Amino acid sequence: MATKFALHKIKVIMPDDTVFTFWFDGNGKITAGNGTFDSPVPNAFSLVQVKDCPSATPTCTSVCYVHNLEKAEAEVHGKYAHNSVTIRKILQNAIYRQATEFEFVHWIKKNNIREFRWHVSGDVFSKEYAKFVVSVCNLAPDVLFWIYTRSFNFVETLQEAPNLVVNLSADRDNYKKALEINRKYGVRICYLSLEGEIPKDLPKGSVIFPNYTLRGRDLPVPTEAPFWKQLTLKQKKMVCPPDFFGQSEKLRCGPCRKCMVH
Repeated sequence: MATKFALHKIKVIMPDDTVFTFWFDGNGKITAGNGTFDSPVPNAFSLVQVKDCPSATPTCTSVCYVHNLEKAEAEVHGKYAHNSVTIRKILQNAIYRQATEFEFVHWIKKNNIREFRWHVSGDVFSKEYAKFVVSVCNLAPDVLFWIYTRSFNFVETLQEAPNLVVNLSADRDNYKKALEINRKYGVRICYLSLEGEIPKDLPKGSVIFPNYTLRGRDLPVPTEAPFWKQLTLKQKKMVCPPDFFGQSEKLRCGPCRKCMVH
């Protein structure tokens, strides 16, 4: 079944009457506290891949799922590109930035969004933007926010929001650095396995995301996949169920929650 997407446009009217628009998005997989797999609700704010990922690695760039999304969901990706340009404009003006933070929070609260993801696509591209993310989180303390990031140099700033669950996006290119950050801040590692490789010292609580070629979701018996068979019991418990087995009402971020707990 094709992934279903949701979009919602918000307008931010500034004190000088300048108007900026942003788009919130969502899909059947990441719908968590609101919506369903078949009827997702917007619960994310996204940018564009690679350009907005300053610490992208050769591995993640080569297999980024957003490349396919850009082709299959041109309208959705167009909103990501719009957000990418607009967020940079408001970050240049303290008043615009604060007004946008308040409007993000107002929309999240008004729509009773209980769990919100930063970046289906894109990443934290500057310290100013990291502070923006933190401010939104802190203004909505009853909401659970979660993020995957390769911008390890901004993790210390992101830690300033206690209701933001930070996941380090790692692969064989940046794993050593991810492990250092994990040990320093206690944040989870989410490891992308390109060819079946799994670090032997992958910390407890990590999540494994197998590349498309390794998944069992298209097999009659997913656990017959060679990748699955070579994993230890401990590693099998780390694998992202929606990615490996296929997405459904039960197999999505909300019910799973591997990446959504501190």
